[in-house]
Order: sequence, then C-alpha cells, then structure tokens
Amino acid sequence: MLLSLLLLPLFLLPQEEVPYKPAEEIKVELDYKFKQRPSVDNLTVDYGETREQHERRKVSGPLPYLMVNFTVLSLKEGEVRIRGINNLGNSVVTKKAEVGTTFKIDLGYTDDMKDRVSPYEFNIYFLSPEKKNLSRVHLLVLEDGTFLINGEKRGKF
Repeated sequence: MLLSLLLLPLFLLPQEEVPYKPAEEIKVELDYKFKQRPSVDNLTVDYGETREQHERRKVSGPLPYLMVNFTVLSLKEGEVRIRGINNLGNSVVTKKAEVGTTFKIDLGYTDDMKDRVSPYEFNIYFLSPEKKNLSRVHLLVLEDGTFLINGEKRGKF
C-alpha cells in the first residue's frame, strides 16, 4: 500500500508528448476511391458482431474507401525506422526510414471511420536506433468526416 502511494505521483506527472514531424518533411496524399465490401454469408453467424455491423456489411454497391500514400521527404538525425499504429494498437506499417520512401496506409471505409466501427486514428512514429519515438505524424478522422493531419484540417468526407 505504501509503495503504491509513493509511486502514484510518477503516474500523475504529465507524459512527454512526441512532437509532430514538420509538414515540409513529409508528403501525405489521399487516395480516395469506391470499393465493394466483401459479400456476407447469410448462413454463418458471428457472435462477436453487432446487428449494426452485420447490417452495414449487407449494404450492396461500391462505398467510399480511403488509402493514404505517405512519402518521407527528409529525416532528422537519428530517425532510422518508421512504425505506424492505429487507435486499437495494431501495427499498420513498419519500415526502415529512408528519404524518398513511399508506402500506403489502408485506412478503410470512410463511413466506418466516422461511425467509429473501424480504426479512425493513426500515428506514424519515426524511431531512433534504440526504438525511442523521436517524432510522429498524427492522422485522424473525426465523427463529422473531417480529416486531420497533425491537427490541421486536410479535407472532409
């Protein structure tokens, strides 16, 4: 008990925020297209799926889908790796950092991101050789469809 009371101030201290990578060091291009959802098998029941998720999967016709082309224009000293994770903690990219590196990040269906059914927030970290986060690029889709990169509005779906 005493130990937990002594350690409590360490958890209440503000966490050091990883700084944003400057906009001139990266290029982010939206690849917005329409894509057909995979077909639903009506004979199979997924007990982990809500009724709303099942109804959403039954929608026919092409739906708006978003991918991002991410290009590294310049690196700061010590940035050797790139790691991207979404708000669920899943890895979306892991690469060696090199100037001119281009990679795609599959964000998903825009309606799912707006409705918070699928991941809607992504952080791309630039790491040191010791795997310490040196800088980051924050991609976020708000519930109203606004797309933000490092807190700056870049479009709306």
